[in-house]
Amino acid sequence: MNIKKLKLELFYLKKAFLVYKKGFKYIYNKYILAPKILKSGKVFDRPINNENLSIHILTCHRDLVMLIWSLASFYKNLKIVGQLFIHNDGSLTDGDKKKIKELFPSVEIIDSQNFEEDFAARLDKFPVIKEFRNKYPQYVLLKKIVDPYFVSDKDYRLIIDSDLLWFDSSAEIETEVLSGCNKSFMMSTDVSCPVYFKHEKFDDRLSVFNSGIVLYHKDNFDTEKFSHYLTLLDLENPENKHFIEQAGYSYSLKNLASLPRSRYIAKGRVGQGVVMRHYTSPRRVLFYTEGLDLLKKDYV
Repeated sequence: MNIKKLKLELFYLKKAFLVYKKGFKYIYNKYILAPKILKSGKVFDRPINNENLSIHILTCHRDLVMLIWSLASFYKNLKIVGQLFIHNDGSLTDGDKKKIKELFPSVEIIDSQNFEEDFAARLDKFPVIKEFRNKYPQYVLLKKIVDPYFVSDKDYRLIIDSDLLWFDSSAEIETEVLSGCNKSFMMSTDVSCPVYFKHEKFDDRLSVFNSGIVLYHKDNFDTEKFSHYLTLLDLENPENKHFIEQAGYSYSLKNLASLPRSRYIAKGRVGQGVVMRHYTSPRRVLFYTEGLDLLKKDYV
């Protein structure tokens, strides 16, 4: 474990003990309970039942166990299943990939370092997007918006994060997919997560959208508007690396609507009617102390 990861884990441990008062549960659930899913011997994915839908997750080696729990809960609860793509940020090991394919046999793993070569013909039609992705690799999260668009040949794309846990079926997502995805859906919160432009202000109304979940029809992703968005970014502002992709989505998607905040939550307790909780970094401890406690009987 490098110094950066060690400092982050010490931060979570301190929060588990001092803020949530569940330090020992956090240690047990994260280091003993959670890894058991890797040796469960179960297959968690299900046969594809919607040929128009692709599902995308950008992930890394550090988040492997969290990814498995997230996807296992996704497949247990959602009724509509599309083609699964896992986008490797470059850090997944051969062992990680083998384990993912063992638990989710239908997955296609996309290696980001080969992306520009593998999809050159498609990227050539969008020079601004191609140049930005190639020139600014430090904006890792940009892969979460660019790569699914070019990788998939499906009409509908569902982008989900690996720090989500699913507790119920999603009537909103399922209904929209079955009706043709006229709307574009994202989560939203009461916290503004802006990006910064060089000569103008990003629309505050768009800054509350969260990319933990994004659902859209390919025709609703405005590539011209997204290309323009990339030219507006203030690349001297280091804050832009945090929310570049979710602002890009909210700026570029047509017919954008918010999933109900009471059912797709980032704060509050998981209770009746909650479909999913997004355990973002400030509340990552709860992924293990709350989420896994609610799900463990089904997966390990």
